[in-house]
Amino acid sequence: MNNKLIKVLLVDDDEDDYFLTREYFNDLVNWKFDITWCATFRDAEKEIKTKKYDLYLFDYLLGESTGIDLIDLACQFECEEPIILLTGKGDTKIAVEALRLGAADYLIKSELDAEKLERSIRYALERTSVLKALKHSERRYRRVFEESNDFLFISDLAGNIIDLNASGSVLTGYAEDDLKLKNIVELIEDPQFNALWGNIKDHTIHDHEVRLLTREGDKKYCLFSASVEIDDDHPYIQGRLHDMTARKQSERERLFSEKMAVTGRLVRMLAHEVRNPLTNVNLSAEQLEMELTDEDQKFYTQIIKRNCTRINDLISQLLQPSNSADIELVNNSVHTVLSQAIGAALDRVQLKRIQIVTYFAEEELAIPLDSVSLQMAFLNLITNAIEAMEEDKGILTISTRNHSEGVQVIFTDNGSGISEEHIEKIFEPYFTGKNNGMGIGLSTTMSIIHAHHGRIDVQSEVGVGTTFTITFKPNALLPDAQI
Repeated sequence: MNNKLIKVLLVDDDEDDYFLTREYFNDLVNWKFDITWCATFRDAEKEIKTKKYDLYLFDYLLGESTGIDLIDLACQFECEEPIILLTGKGDTKIAVEALRLGAADYLIKSELDAEKLERSIRYALERTSVLKALKHSERRYRRVFEESNDFLFISDLAGNIIDLNASGSVLTGYAEDDLKLKNIVELIEDPQFNALWGNIKDHTIHDHEVRLLTREGDKKYCLFSASVEIDDDHPYIQGRLHDMTARKQSERERLFSEKMAVTGRLVRMLAHEVRNPLTNVNLSAEQLEMELTDEDQKFYTQIIKRNCTRINDLISQLLQPSNSADIELVNNSVHTVLSQAIGAALDRVQLKRIQIVTYFAEEELAIPLDSVSLQMAFLNLITNAIEAMEEDKGILTISTRNHSEGVQVIFTDNGSGISEEHIEKIFEPYFTGKNNGMGIGLSTTMSIIHAHHGRIDVQSEVGVGTTFTITFKPNALLPDAQI
């Protein structure tokens, strides 16, 4: 027995047919119905808009209009409740059209009785209940799919992308239609990925760290997950790419800051302990030089003084990374500072016959900066690139752009590149791959960039070259910048 009161809208322009149909409803003793009758299309339209009914019965013939027109209208009003079409004769075309438009069932008036009406109502309510649950579930999961910050996709077994969410375009830089022409394997840079993808039928991929290639040539660190699903005997792959670039960058910056803090304290202590006796040595050498009359003997005191000065300069260089945050930021042009850094490296460029190519953004890029320290950071990157490139063959490309992540300055060389082993360590203080290097150039550069509220990323391939990308965050920029 169905104890729920079911509100029914019965639309029929023939009053006799209405009373007959109502009698059939009254014969269904195990059901409770509240029936509202509409004799015209216009009255029915008003009632459908209220969306207060659980079941609709439409007669096919309604004056100048038809029950098909009313079904179409109900669909436009986003009516989700079941509709049963009543026809005067068994016209298959009418029935097919009604079902195509969304009717749950149809009944032939001449064959109608209480038993058939009950069967049709039960079927219509159960079918609609299942469809509504499916629609609600689809809407719920579609919303999760669309609003997720992760790149969610569906592909065939070969990796050709069939469907994706909006975050896919945000993460990769490709338009949605362009991504649907891509293969997911093309977007991933990882030596093990092809083997993992080829074995995905037997082993699900879960949070495998990969590098995603964007439309602009950037590489983003992501966690990749994918599995094979089957729908009506048709296998497909659903996958997820979670961007962890910012997290890795934050972890790297946190470790760098901790190392810089520890190293800074150690260096300041050593500097204090070394400079005190060094001052005594230098003063003693000066006093001794004043008392000596033999110029040959003064030669040795001059050696002592020169080396004292050299040691003092080395200590100043070692202290430099820890002092880079003590700078004052004033709104200024990035292009101006870049041009000054390129000019300062011109002698080295000419001696090694290196070519520098610049692609500056057309608009002026102004950020809060300290021109002296930022020029030093740019100069360190230019100098490193020059040293890494072959004489007469080196090309250093320096470009700027107003990117969605902020103002970017990009240094790309065709030098020797950096190995995977060293690339995670190059910003550490006093780490160097050079025979005569001190390992403070890149650590100083990173410290300066951090003081400018920016970040620095590096991509490199041995024998191909290296790209350093500096990004100054938008929220660090001053409003209404004036040059």
